[in-house]
Amino acid sequence: MKGTNAPDLTIRVAHSINEIAPKMWDRLSAGTPFQSHRWYQFGERVMIDCEPTYLLAYQDDELVGRAVLWMIRNEPLPIGPGIWRALFQAILRRRPLLVCRSPLSSATGLILPYGQLREKTLTALSQAALAVARQKRCLMLVFDFLDREESQDWPNGFLSLQVADPGTVMQNRWDSIEVYLSDGDKKDRQHYKRTLREAEKLNIRIERTKAVRDMDAALELIHNVDRRYNNLPNPWVRGLLENMGMVEGTWLEVRQNEKLVGGGAIFEDNKAQLTTALGLADVVPYVYLLLTYASLEEAFNSKVRLLRWGSGAYEIKQQLGFELETNNFIVVSSGNPILRKFSQWLAG
Repeated sequence: MKGTNAPDLTIRVAHSINEIAPKMWDRLSAGTPFQSHRWYQFGERVMIDCEPTYLLAYQDDELVGRAVLWMIRNEPLPIGPGIWRALFQAILRRRPLLVCRSPLSSATGLILPYGQLREKTLTALSQAALAVARQKRCLMLVFDFLDREESQDWPNGFLSLQVADPGTVMQNRWDSIEVYLSDGDKKDRQHYKRTLREAEKLNIRIERTKAVRDMDAALELIHNVDRRYNNLPNPWVRGLLENMGMVEGTWLEVRQNEKLVGGGAIFEDNKAQLTTALGLADVVPYVYLLLTYASLEEAFNSKVRLLRWGSGAYEIKQQLGFELETNNFIVVSSGNPILRKFSQWLAG
């Protein structure tokens, strides 16, 4: 670990989470979801093709802020299939993005102190990040998954943008699926019971495991969803599923007559739940609903305080009690005006 000085601050650089003391790291995280030392160990294992850089801001010997940067050559950009997607994939292989985020979780990798020290820490960390971007010849420096307040008051040279398609989140106030359903209306309870009843008639059943038993079949279902919505596949999904045991991970799988027809992964960190890696077969009813209800049940049984379910299917999620997340702001820096314009287009 090495460092550079700023007024009243020292910015130290590490290249692995294992160079940083877990207690010090978790004290700064302060229970924030998907910011634990253990989660970043998991992230490094899964995103093994993305070189991390940890910028750590100290005042005296106290860690007061941090920015975790990943050099990413295969970011699944929200660009439709065609010449533009192919062009930017080729560019990123030569000039990667430098992205500040918590790995695999749709959360920021930037933590700043409150009060007067915030501006000074942000300036020091952002300037150190720019230096890393120049050193590694990155195409662009990106801080994503910021809320509105976090996206404001950046130094000159940084552009703040609001991104379309925010994630969804729900604060948990229920102890069980039964209490959750009783808090809704009669129609919701009837829909839940009908889903379980009709699925059973079709011999469709859901199971919970700590490891994926049929990886190839699970990945094919996940890629099937990507193809349906013209999404680029998550390049880290196999590693995500193979290393679930490093964190609180659960694999939900749906089978019809022993054939895998659906699946999804649940992860927990700092009393928050994340659902990801949804896979669905074509034309098999009730699978998505079974996965949805099972995810809710797991969250209530685990007493998590927050559920994060990502973007898309907004109408269904709103009916379930989810709200749009507010961390759909990004801050970018690039010396190329064309790239800044491209960032604005991409955000929209």
